[in-house]
Amino acid sequence: MDVGGILGNRDSKQAKSNIPRRRKWVKRRETWLVLLGVILHAVYMLSIFDIYFKTPIVHGMDLVSPRFSAPAKRLVLLVADGLRADKFFEPDSDGNFRAPFLRSVIKNQGRWGVSHARPPTESRPGHVSIIAGFYEDPSAVTKGWKANPVEFDSVFNRSRHTFSYGSPDIVPIFCGALPHSTWATYPHEFEDFATDASFLDEWSFDQFQNLLNKSNGDQKLRRLLEQDNLVVFLHLLGCDSNGHAHRPFSSIYLNNVKVVDHIAERVYNLLENYYKDNRTSYIFTADHGMSDKGSHGDGHPSNTDTPLVVWGAGVKHPRPVSEKDHSDHVLRFIDQHVHDAPTPKEWGLDGIERVDVNQADIAPLMSTLLGLPCPVNSVGNLPLGYVDMKKEEEVEAVLANTKQILNQFLRKSQIKRSHSLYFKPFKPLAHYSSMLDQIEDLLSSRDYKAAMQLSENLRSLALKGLHYFQTYDLLMLMTIITLGYIGWMVFLVLHVLQAYTSFSRDIFVKDEAVHQKFNTGKAQLCGCLFMAAVSLLLFLESSPPLYHAYFAMTVFLWTQILNEYKFIKAVWRHLSGKKSDYVIKLLATGVVSVVILELLVHSFTERKLYTWCFLAVGLIACIYLYKLIPWRSGIPVFVCLACWFLSLFTLMPAEIPDNNKLVIASGVMIVVIGLTAKWFDLHASGNKCWYGICNHEKRQPRFPMLFQLQALLVGLSSVMVFLSTSHRTEKQELHTIHQLMNWFIAGFSMILPLFSENGLLSRLNSIFLGFAPPFLLLSIGYEAVFYGALGLVLIAWVLFENSLLYLSKVKKSSTSGKNLEESVLLENDGRYLQLSDMRIPLTFMVLFNVAFFGTGNFASIASFEISSVYRFITVFSPFLMAALLIFKLFIPFLLVICAFSAITKLLKVPRIGCYFLVILCSDVMTIHFFFLVKNTGSWMEIGNSISHFGIMSAQVVFCSGLEVASFILSSGLLKLSWDKILDCYSGFIQYELQNSGFSLRCKFYEEANVNIIVFITSPICTKAHLQDSKEMIPCTANQKSFRVFEFLCNNGNSSCIHKAAIALFDDHFDELLQLKNQCGGSVKPLIVTGHSLGGSVASLFTLWLLESLDISKVKRPLCLTFGSPLLGDKGFQQAISEHPAWNSCFLHVAATSQDSIPGLFIAPSHYLNSAIEASKSDYYKPFGTFLLCCENGCTCSENPEAVSEVLMVFGTEDAANEERTIHVYGRIVEQLEWAIFRKGISQLGKPMLSSLQAGTTLQLEAIRIRNEQNHQQKSDELDNLIKKLEELEVTRLLNKRKVFDPAKKLNDIKIKMAYLEWYKKVAKAKGTGYYDFYKNRLTRRDHDIIRHKKFLTNNWEEIVAQAEKKPQKQLVHLRSRWLYSGTTCRRMIEPLDIADYYRNGGTNYVTNGRSHHYIKLEQWFEEDEKQSGVSVDTNKKPNVDAILTSDSCFWAHVEEARLRCKSMEAADIGIEERGSWRQKLKEFEAYVMEQIKKSAVSSEIFLKGSSFMQWWKEYGKIIEPDYTSPFTNFMKNSKFQQYASGFN
Repeated sequence: MDVGGILGNRDSKQAKSNIPRRRKWVKRRETWLVLLGVILHAVYMLSIFDIYFKTPIVHGMDLVSPRFSAPAKRLVLLVADGLRADKFFEPDSDGNFRAPFLRSVIKNQGRWGVSHARPPTESRPGHVSIIAGFYEDPSAVTKGWKANPVEFDSVFNRSRHTFSYGSPDIVPIFCGALPHSTWATYPHEFEDFATDASFLDEWSFDQFQNLLNKSNGDQKLRRLLEQDNLVVFLHLLGCDSNGHAHRPFSSIYLNNVKVVDHIAERVYNLLENYYKDNRTSYIFTADHGMSDKGSHGDGHPSNTDTPLVVWGAGVKHPRPVSEKDHSDHVLRFIDQHVHDAPTPKEWGLDGIERVDVNQADIAPLMSTLLGLPCPVNSVGNLPLGYVDMKKEEEVEAVLANTKQILNQFLRKSQIKRSHSLYFKPFKPLAHYSSMLDQIEDLLSSRDYKAAMQLSENLRSLALKGLHYFQTYDLLMLMTIITLGYIGWMVFLVLHVLQAYTSFSRDIFVKDEAVHQKFNTGKAQLCGCLFMAAVSLLLFLESSPPLYHAYFAMTVFLWTQILNEYKFIKAVWRHLSGKKSDYVIKLLATGVVSVVILELLVHSFTERKLYTWCFLAVGLIACIYLYKLIPWRSGIPVFVCLACWFLSLFTLMPAEIPDNNKLVIASGVMIVVIGLTAKWFDLHASGNKCWYGICNHEKRQPRFPMLFQLQALLVGLSSVMVFLSTSHRTEKQELHTIHQLMNWFIAGFSMILPLFSENGLLSRLNSIFLGFAPPFLLLSIGYEAVFYGALGLVLIAWVLFENSLLYLSKVKKSSTSGKNLEESVLLENDGRYLQLSDMRIPLTFMVLFNVAFFGTGNFASIASFEISSVYRFITVFSPFLMAALLIFKLFIPFLLVICAFSAITKLLKVPRIGCYFLVILCSDVMTIHFFFLVKNTGSWMEIGNSISHFGIMSAQVVFCSGLEVASFILSSGLLKLSWDKILDCYSGFIQYELQNSGFSLRCKFYEEANVNIIVFITSPICTKAHLQDSKEMIPCTANQKSFRVFEFLCNNGNSSCIHKAAIALFDDHFDELLQLKNQCGGSVKPLIVTGHSLGGSVASLFTLWLLESLDISKVKRPLCLTFGSPLLGDKGFQQAISEHPAWNSCFLHVAATSQDSIPGLFIAPSHYLNSAIEASKSDYYKPFGTFLLCCENGCTCSENPEAVSEVLMVFGTEDAANEERTIHVYGRIVEQLEWAIFRKGISQLGKPMLSSLQAGTTLQLEAIRIRNEQNHQQKSDELDNLIKKLEELEVTRLLNKRKVFDPAKKLNDIKIKMAYLEWYKKVAKAKGTGYYDFYKNRLTRRDHDIIRHKKFLTNNWEEIVAQAEKKPQKQLVHLRSRWLYSGTTCRRMIEPLDIADYYRNGGTNYVTNGRSHHYIKLEQWFEEDEKQSGVSVDTNKKPNVDAILTSDSCFWAHVEEARLRCKSMEAADIGIEERGSWRQKLKEFEAYVMEQIKKSAVSSEIFLKGSSFMQWWKEYGKIIEPDYTSPFTNFMKNSKFQQYASGFN
């Protein structure tokens, strides 16, 4: 029997003799082959954007000014994000319409229709279409929907001024870089899917209303608002957020429709009352709709159909529908919906004319209403059905629209003509100028109908011309990319034949030299010449760089194929000499493979094919195994049932319905599957058939309770599914404890498979259980059951292959030895690929696609169900949410990958060879999808075709990425710095080295990319020198150099520095000052380095630079010291640690085993001279990062306490001479340059039970601290050292988490303040005011405010406390940066503290109850006002409606006044006491009146329910009827009612 490889046999003896050389050749070739595969597919994946989807934006066109008067002076654009048309127009269950105001507009004032959006129906593309008038291409995805991929024109750009309020994801796109705009957005954290998001819409309206109110007292703003060509844009996000969270059928979403209608009504009334000129136009629409499951993105009508209502100046009034209004021809909109589609009767608008538009048509409509030029990149057609203009003006408007589109065509034609050696023009517009002249003649003769028709025809041709130039290079690029894919696949087949089959013996061994000599030179020369010619041609045409890459890839691949000319010829000769049955078998395998891959291609759009596939495979596999297995077995039935079970899921809807009970039940099913596999693994050891997949080792497992722990985590995840969902369903926030438990369970469970047993089945079972908890927590319905079904099929695959393997072994054992020899091993434990092995990559491809498409259409944007992540996060975070969704999709794929790897190991086939066959199969599908990419028809089809092609290409890139290794190269800064130190030492003359005193030498080196300053001392500092120079002096000492280190002096801390170092610094101060000034003028990075005591001076000099240099202009210097003694005490260390960025600028290299100077001042007393007191060794503390080295290794630490402990154990003999340490550091630097990361077992002789202990042990081992087995005392000391270092590291990590950085708190503070601002608005609406609303605590919202107040109070207490400890110079900087925020918070929060204080019965708050941090914030604010000479609060504020009361203790004074009023009503007080209190009340009167005159109090103190008004009532009963004062006149004459509008 002839059993060979894919194409033939090979002699085993000759094979074994060539195995070493063959392995080397295969490894070298596959390294670059894998890299080539990654690069090639990544580059070719981008080709569809050059072929089909080039950006439509071009620059350099002239504006087309309209030749008609503007119908409107201003325009209001209201965009309800995520509002679908049917929910807007249809009535509710009671028959009432949800948008009564806008329906009245439709019936009485304006026009209406449906705006058709083009997918991707996302927020950014939708708003670009509305405001800029063009449709973004999918290449914008690669640059981010939220950041402008390119600059484009918009209606806002053309306006005189734009006012915009709304989401931070939309408003900055159009207004962020627009100088003539006023805009504001709420924080991202407001977009919380766990709450009713309609308040976001109210926020946008409130901002605009406040703007108009402010203009009543701001004449500059008033003049701005009265100008022409103004645009007001309100982005209303509530419908979108509520639709995602609660679905568009929910009461919350439908109620939000009423909210946006009410906002439209209020905006209309507000502006009409403000201007009273009837010159305002209004447009209400949406950027996209919302699918029934709460998502959007594709081209379903629920996503593309949005409402459009237009009314106001320049807009036609409604008119009834008549037969003649319908067009005789059928046209389609951009979303492929038919024109003149009937209006649903339930909308109740079928009698009123409806004018549908494409979404991009809204931009020219807005421009026409304002009389502005259309955005230069717009492709929208002006919808005349909305514009109320004269016939002549209508033609002029359409002509302006046509010229604007024609200008784009002409610009693209000009660009392409200038870059092409052979240019093919767009012939229908060859005589466009004569058409324009003809239109002008028709206008002159007042033939408006003919002029209109000709203008519209010219516009249509211009749009076609734009499309022509968009696809100008399509044919050429498609040809070169197709040849590239074919070349890649051919080359891949050749490699598999050469490396993993038994056919290549003769070619590779006998003819290798001839093969390389003959083919390589000629083929390479031809390839280079051809590529040079193509590159020159592309260069002359100014083609994009990617064009060069496409051609280079293709030419390179075919050059490599020509290199294999002899091998290809030999393959052909071999096949020609084979029998016909072998060729038929080979062809049949190829045909079956192509048929399966084509079915997979069609399965992307027809998921039901998987159902038929698994039904058929299950039946065939069952019959095949039943006849093949000679004994009774349940495997055939199990394989059949598993395949049939999985086949059900591709019949289910792609939109997964919520079913949490099914998710919980799936957890039980997964545990049962795992338990069954575990039982099978334990009880199958007696059967030789299962030897390859079961664990037959008799030793005790490493983790005997691993399975129980994994099963427990699966059960816990099911419980958390129930708890998390039930709380969110009740519209509560996701509990923090639930969120933390979900993250912990998901993360911890995925780590456990790393500790599983080595048996194939037990390892797969552990992986299956390990990824089940995160998948369950991310599931919402039947996809959780799919996870278990896929696991069953993967087990069935393993059992099927194991059965075939066992039967083949039994069969071979009964045959002759010749057949055994023919099973030649590829390596020691593998074999060559055979023709039948093609089933493995094909099965992998089927399961890979099922893993992605089994529970939905992954290729559709709408398949990403956002509610899947709500158990982990509810606050809108697009990147984290997307990461979780993609991770969920990859979990089944990871299971398939693991099963694939297990089977290759089981069958002993080369995994890399099978992997290349998988890539080959993927590329067959990829090239098919490449031709299926569309740029016409439905955009949903276009989007799906792109994603299909991208998925297959990404699959190759993803798999290839698993084989790519990365290497990290060092920067070489250490060696460069040390070389300069040696160079500096070499310049010393002999008498300097013999000098008894210290002298400092510094030298400046200017390298190409870096500047280096070197500090050394003469003579070289030794231990003997420093023992007598260990003294420290405080920074307050009266020394010249200490003036520059005053910034180290804190209010609560003092610093001391090594006396010898500061003395050297002081002696050379003038020289160092000159060097510092020299550094300030350079933009190159600066390295400051030094050795021994010179390193101490280098550290001081670096600190001086850090404190004085402007870091915004130059980079921070880096200080590298070698063998430097410690520099300062704990105060010095703390002063530097106040600046984390400073601490990271210091790296101290210490040769621990041969240089005692780094640890001299902290070493125990027996290592020092006996005259030195051991207690004083604690004075010195390390700072920065320490690199502790010996000649054989190094370790790095930034923990000062750990560094102290390590340095303390080193007590070596003194260096015999001064130059010894120099040579030591030189050898260390050389060793570090050549160091590699070693893997091995610790030599310390102790088991390492924790990662921290292991890390500490290996760090000590690296610097030669090892456990000497013969010295028990030293071993105990080492154990104590390891334990102590562990404790210090744990403490450091905990403290690092607690480090207070005010800059990191700023965003959190702003968010909490925003909540208080909203609370203040709610309180004002209730008529009681902020202070009293909180004091009464009438709503549940107050509990949240208490939490926010506590957070803000704690933070500002900490900020103030830290600020008081800061150096005085830094304190000024902190005040100037934080003073405004602190003052605002004080004025917002302290009234709440006052309310708590007096509600609990307190008195005299200012003296007895006021917090210290409020006092300091107020004190600093007053000092800052004095220094600046400007008092913000003394300037008259014309509008005080939205301000905070300047005196944060105002309400405390009010409460004291009320207490005095109540006391005066008592009858038992004396006349003198009554007079005293009366005087205090008069003083309070004067105080209040002074605050009112300065406009320093909020208008809410005059609300009816406020404590201040209650005091006024109480006070009125006490004062005499004829008593008058400025304050009483102000109150009695009701002047306070006009206070909010400005008081004179």
